[in-house]
Amino acid sequence: MNFSESVKKALKTRDLSPTDLARLTGYTPQYIHNLLDGNRRWNETTINKACDALGLKIKVEPD
Repeated sequence: MNFSESVKKALKTRDLSPTDLARLTGYTPQYIHNLLDGNRRWNETTINKACDALGLKIKVEPD
């Protein structure tokens, strides 16, 4: 699962919209929609802000 899909799942679980995530992270709704649609790339800052806003943790595991 890619990061955008994980964020979409977290939004649905928490009954939040991408616009809510934009408000929580300080980004514009259009920017968040572009990230989620794959039109923009996630960077370390946006990933960290999204994780903080949604209570997500990134876990790296070997295959």
